[in-house]
Amino acid sequence: MALEQMIEDGFKAAQSGDVLLLGEVLKAYPELVNMENSDGLTLLGYAAHFGNEAAVQLLIGHGAEVNAVSHSKVSYIPSNTALHTAIAGERSLDVIRLLLNHQAEVNIFDSNGHTALHTAAFHDDNIELIRMLIEHGADVHARLEDGETTLSLALQQGNHNVAAVLRQHGTAE
Repeated sequence: MALEQMIEDGFKAAQSGDVLLLGEVLKAYPELVNMENSDGLTLLGYAAHFGNEAAVQLLIGHGAEVNAVSHSKVSYIPSNTALHTAIAGERSLDVIRLLLNHQAEVNIFDSNGHTALHTAAFHDDNIELIRMLIEHGADVHARLEDGETTLSLALQQGNHNVAAVLRQHGTAE
């Protein structure tokens, strides 16, 4: 199979969670584990976004760089880590936990200036996710370039349960 087809198959497998196909792709082209597609996205980020825990585990097992920042060329997708994409996508707590247990850095900023905690506060009213990120060292005081905080993002989105947890951990607007 041509390399271009293998890349396409790898991304389809990461999206669908087809670990058999993904394993075949990585066996044939192990260097694809950290390669970006033409959109600047990584296999790990793709699998994490779609909540495919087995695919994420397989990619990590093949040496995927957990903290690699993609170079997104898609206007509505920021350049970010697999942790960011997992939170902005399906928000699978199992995938997020897996990434964190493999030393995913919670305080890396994406190209929008968001940490994983900013992304979580914006996207969901899930206090378990917020607590998990804080337990793994998320900076509750990190601000966006315009000075906005995780708390203000949560409140803007109506994520009041998240706002309450952030307040408990000392964050301010």
